[in-house]
Amino acid sequence: MKYSQYFNIFKTTLDNPEELISTIRVRYDEKIWKRICETYLDNNQEYAEKSFKDPYSSIYHLNIKSYIKELFPDVYDLIKGLVLYDNIIDLDDDCFIICLATTGDYRKVNEQFDNEMAFLEYMNSEISEMDKHRYITDDILKEAGFIFLENESNLGREAYKLNFEYGSEDYSVYRKWTIDDKNPIKLDIDNGQNNRGTSWHLHIDNSSCETIGCADISTVWEFNTLMQVFGSKFRL
Repeated sequence: MKYSQYFNIFKTTLDNPEELISTIRVRYDEKIWKRICETYLDNNQEYAEKSFKDPYSSIYHLNIKSYIKELFPDVYDLIKGLVLYDNIIDLDDDCFIICLATTGDYRKVNEQFDNEMAFLEYMNSEISEMDKHRYITDDILKEAGFIFLENESNLGREAYKLNFEYGSEDYSVYRKWTIDDKNPIKLDIDNGQNNRGTSWHLHIDNSSCETIGCADISTVWEFNTLMQVFGSKFRL
């Protein structure tokens, strides 16, 4: 089993003792911090006193570079390569230190990871269970920033008059562009008839207005799940 483990790389100088250079994730089949504690820290009286006074700093502000180099040279080489790729620095320089990082630290620098974690939190929440039974309405769409498309909606209503089988008297079309940093998507949703018999049909385009997906949906939960599938942070 491989464990996800997170590290902050700091540059230390007289003017700036902790300048964050990078936060990285390493997947490894051993718990690195546990091994460091067992080898160097568990019987260290000085460290025990520091840990008692400031538990957080004794873990997350402790320079563990030398420990990693000694116990896990393969991990050190991996970290060194990742930092060099992103920042063009030499990690062997004494001004650079390695400290443990939290999941929250990594979420701040990795948008995709933050989105995945946010979705897991949503899926395990009471709100998610409620959203499975919360049906999308015009008001919900408007509150989420969707714009009512009057021309498209009127065309659908005219189609209803011409052919009862298609369209609806209250046919409505809404549109929203998400503001995702890397891959914004265009969402068009309407309440016309569809193959699944749901309340709404959602059409999804990429930033070039090319179709990348569509689905017939009714609930907020279905909508939010699709946003995760297409890598968007946007939720109803």
